[in-house]
Amino acid sequence: MAWVPNSQFEDDLVDMEPDFNFVHGQMAYDIKKQGELWPRPKSTYEYLKSREKRNSELENLHGSRGGSGRDIRESLQLMENIQKIAGTRPLGEHATMKDWEDDSTNELEALAMMRHFGMMSMAIDSLHVQPEVKPPEGPIQIITNGRKQFPLITDPEFFKPRKIPRKKK
Repeated sequence: MAWVPNSQFEDDLVDMEPDFNFVHGQMAYDIKKQGELWPRPKSTYEYLKSREKRNSELENLHGSRGGSGRDIRESLQLMENIQKIAGTRPLGEHATMKDWEDDSTNELEALAMMRHFGMMSMAIDSLHVQPEVKPPEGPIQIITNGRKQFPLITDPEFFKPRKIPRKKK
């Protein structure tokens, strides 16, 4: 036989707090949510249409906000980054439209970009010079990583299996 509840839990909960009725609160919330989805007054749509028309007229008068100036500025900043990576321009000098027209350094800049591109993004400065790693000296060295120390074993004989000594009877 299936289990049947012996009380009406929700009704009991609502009856315990007569001034704080969860059911009516939920119904009020649903009505408020439904009111938000009702269509807006006609004046709202008329205002949006007139604002869109005004914005298009202003854009025709003054040109778009982005404009070609922003595109040129972004292109020159990109060229500056490329020149910084390639080292074809002294540090601190900005790229100009003459550099845009100049084709003499294209090959050098292309090679520098190929070397640099796989290592990091264009937005970050060029790589720092990495220190040379010296080969370890001796068969066992103690390597420190922060506070931890561990042995670095470079002796190949260390890893060869050896015969296990057996006790004689």
